Amino acid sequence: LGAGCFWHVEFALRRLPGVIDTVTGYAGGALPHPTYYRDICNGKTGHAEVVKVIFDPLVCDPRKLIDCWLAMHDPTRVRSHGKKARKTGQYRSCAFVGSEEMQVIASDAIASCQEQLGKEMSSEVERYYSTGSDDFFWAAEERHQRHDERRRNAELHTLSFEQWLMEYGRRNAAVFGSSESIQVEDDNDELDDGMARMMI
Repeated sequence: LGAGCFWHVEFALRRLPGVIDTVTGYAGGALPHPTYYRDICNGKTGHAEVVKVIFDPLVCDPRKLIDCWLAMHDPTRVRSHGKKARKTGQYRSCAFVGSEEMQVIASDAIASCQEQLGKEMSSEVERYYSTGSDDFFWAAEERHQRHDERRRNAELHTLSFEQWLMEYGRRNAAVFGSSESIQVEDDNDELDDGMARMMI
């Protein structure tokens, strides 16, 4: 999953119920074994910063995972230092999935989000096919693994989906969308900006 700087995306996703492990890395590009400063930052390889998520689908429903991904960033923009075209920029909104089922789930969630927001989505979903090696995904250098967790020197605590959305869901009309099963209650706070809350 790609949603901006993978340091922050990984830290947030690791706090979801059912997430077993994560690995930061690069996907969606043409160059094998890319390195951060030599290849990714020059913007010529087509890679995105992503987080590989290993999760228990009995605890973390795949649709909820995708909905949370959509909630934590603005899927209507391409965060790529001015680049607007899809498949460009290392910070773009993207999901690389390994099965037809996940491809359908992610595509349906994005379509639901677009319908609710009434805006064109920049998020892309790409199916990869296993060839016995992770030639679609390249793990980032060790210094990029669990970066925020190490920097903050803090123990991670798993949040409920509702708590997670209140902590990491962005309060912006261009972000919240795609709803399925859990509704975050509106407390009618006087500071409420009146935007839709993310519901999963």
